[in-house]
Amino acid sequence: MWGDYENETLIHNHKMAKIYKKRYQRAGDFNNSLYNLFGLITVVSSTIASTISWGKELDSEEHIILSSITTISAISAAIQSFCKFQENSNTYFKTAKFYAKLQNKIEGVGNIHPEYRTKEPILFFKKVQNQFDQISDNRLEISNCMTKLFYNKKNDDSSYLEEKHEKYKVLTDTDKLNFAKNAESRLDSDISEEDDEIDEIIGSNIS
Repeated sequence: MWGDYENETLIHNHKMAKIYKKRYQRAGDFNNSLYNLFGLITVVSSTIASTISWGKELDSEEHIILSSITTISAISAAIQSFCKFQENSNTYFKTAKFYAKLQNKIEGVGNIHPEYRTKEPILFFKKVQNQFDQISDNRLEISNCMTKLFYNKKNDDSSYLEEKHEKYKVLTDTDKLNFAKNAESRLDSDISEEDDEIDEIIGSNIS
């Protein structure tokens, strides 16, 4: 039976999936921005160095400028390669995708009135927790410092399911059935595919 405790647990899981999804999306965006920034520095500095040195003799001052620009180009390229910004960005985005699928699964159940849910809460929560654990065991961790400074936002822990569950309490039987029909048809067609995809991809792509 889906009682108050089960509904609160569902909302909590929804919040956690949403928080981690947004956190890893922002981490992916941040690392992608750094990759583009250092790539731009490398290209621009290399172009300037080539322009300065092309087809003429350089005096001592120009040699110093050329050496400085070449050093900047080499350092930016080294940072870009050593820090693996692009690789990390892709990994973070994949992790965010898994959390998004988990969030959608939880919403698929939450959008159905508790009286009409066909999913047993104990079995459903166990499966959800297993997938949380799978993602956690294989994801690329984000530092607490970066999370606090850049990746957390004020309303990340909000859940529309809280308001929806309050509305459920005053619905008529017809409204309840409409919620069940609209949400369950989507849930049945999508959940099995999402489960298979998460189970198959997590281990191979978040290592």
